[in-house]
Amino acid sequence: MNVLILGSGAREHSLGWKLKEQGECRHIWIHPGNAGTRRLGFHNFSPCDSLANLVLKSREHGIDLVVIGPENLLAQGIGNAFRSEGIRVVGPDLEGSRLETSKVFAKHFMNKAGIPTSPSRVFSSLEELQSYSRDRWPWVLKLDGLAAGKGVVIAKSLEDVRSFGDAVWVKNQFGPGPHQLLAEDFIPGREVSYIGLCDGQSFIPLAAATDHKQVFDENQGPNTGGMGAISPSPHMTAELEAKINFRVISPFLTELKNSKLDFRGVLFVGLMIDEKGDPLVLEFNTRFGDPETECVLPRLQSSLLTLLIATAEKKLGEVSKPKWSPQTSVYIVACAPGYPESPKTGSLISGLDSVPSHELLFFAGVADSDGGLITDGGRVLGVGALDLTPFGARHKAYQILSKLHWPGIHYRKDIGA
Repeated sequence: MNVLILGSGAREHSLGWKLKEQGECRHIWIHPGNAGTRRLGFHNFSPCDSLANLVLKSREHGIDLVVIGPENLLAQGIGNAFRSEGIRVVGPDLEGSRLETSKVFAKHFMNKAGIPTSPSRVFSSLEELQSYSRDRWPWVLKLDGLAAGKGVVIAKSLEDVRSFGDAVWVKNQFGPGPHQLLAEDFIPGREVSYIGLCDGQSFIPLAAATDHKQVFDENQGPNTGGMGAISPSPHMTAELEAKINFRVISPFLTELKNSKLDFRGVLFVGLMIDEKGDPLVLEFNTRFGDPETECVLPRLQSSLLTLLIATAEKKLGEVSKPKWSPQTSVYIVACAPGYPESPKTGSLISGLDSVPSHELLFFAGVADSDGGLITDGGRVLGVGALDLTPFGARHKAYQILSKLHWPGIHYRKDIGA
């Protein structure tokens, strides 16, 4: 079988790595991929200037299955384009992808389904936001749209509210708009990512993970796309998983049918576990998480290809639950200086030759140069490790990372701690 993975980050690299490791695919394309994945032998297409051209090239190369990585491609309706040509796709259609691409749409979906989530309001202008009286802090402000993990602010004061509102509606940092903000009550607790494959009728959970979003240690600094993860999540228990399946997944599937959404892809549920041990949904993502995927896949012992095909063909109900290694997986992201606001790129990456090929090293923001790979994005690469204990996994991962360097390299020192 020929598989096409769409995207250019470490998430796509890890998906290609797992499929290649398990040896069930004839050819694996990662498009557009990055300089690192190309050096490792993954195919990519020549530049495609349209969705129609991408679909045409997929047909020419005999692609049997497409796995969509980034949310911006889902927002363009790429799942619809491939399915209309009879190509299997792991990724929801355009309407189903709105569960991620529109925070307002997702909140309405949760409320209709009776899924536990935080009370919220929607604001369509800076004037509306500033005129709303607020006496409970903090307050969570979410841009209604895609913002690469940077459209969420935990406001602790009116000054924070005004600053974010100004960035959205005055400085146009997220484009010219029109924009909406979803404002939610802050939920204290422990954050857990619950990820699974969904074909619209059935749901199969993947291993749980806990992501670290803030750029600095001890969860300080601005939100990022993710600085690292640990799996299994130290916060997940059998009792909690049962609550999630009953209170979140079951009503989610029911509402999918009621709303007639074609959802064949990955359901990524961002949860906050409150002081009572009850799950509340923070957000839905409709694709593999990043960096959770890079952390979870090394523990997968079942066939990834079988799971992906069953998802695309609406046959998850016929597939056994996947088997997982009992080991702990830790994955750490290394960034360019200035990330997430203004990453500085173009620096030569040294030490790659000192990392053995069997180690878990996944490339993201890298490019080719005469001297070797250089930094070409905020999140440059990530390294992972498996061990019987969280301490051992962390130690191994940080040992690998210590061999790599570029000017201003930054990574958190407390991932999985």
